[in-house]
Amino acid sequence: MIAVTACAAATATPTPPPPASAVLQQILTDCWGVTQLKELDGTRPDHTRAFECARPRLLEMTRMYPDAPEPHRLLAWGYYFALQDEDAARAEYERAAQIYGARTHPAEQAEMLVQLASLALKYDQTSGCDLLLQALALDTNNARAAQLLRNFGCLLPTPALTPTATDG
Repeated sequence: MIAVTACAAATATPTPPPPASAVLQQILTDCWGVTQLKELDGTRPDHTRAFECARPRLLEMTRMYPDAPEPHRLLAWGYYFALQDEDAARAEYERAAQIYGARTHPAEQAEMLVQLASLALKYDQTSGCDLLLQALALDTNNARAAQLLRNFGCLLPTPALTPTATDG
């Protein structure tokens, strides 16, 4: 009698992708030489040129991590500052705001609404003001939203009360 032994085929377990934050950190470091989003400066030519390094990787991130808002936020930054494409920037800021909203991150969602308002105020003050009011409702500590509301005259002045004879 011949004994039959079965060889279990070794199946490779796929390695899970790294966390989105690690991928984003690598892109920031590799392309811009910074470690935080807030270090990006749209007025620096080297930063705007570096968007071409980051763009394909950020687009890949949006496919790998569809619920990560940061690649959309960075794409919006690059579309606006590097490519001067306001429509593309607006679409990416809107997507980032949606994701932050779904994740219940009101401060970050408010910041994306402020970015959208900054784009809208050039063409449609009413829409821009509405976005700023939404941002301030989400995050009452958003100083930028409050400042822009004042700067663009979005806040209606409170009418002064005129004393009457009965107020005395």
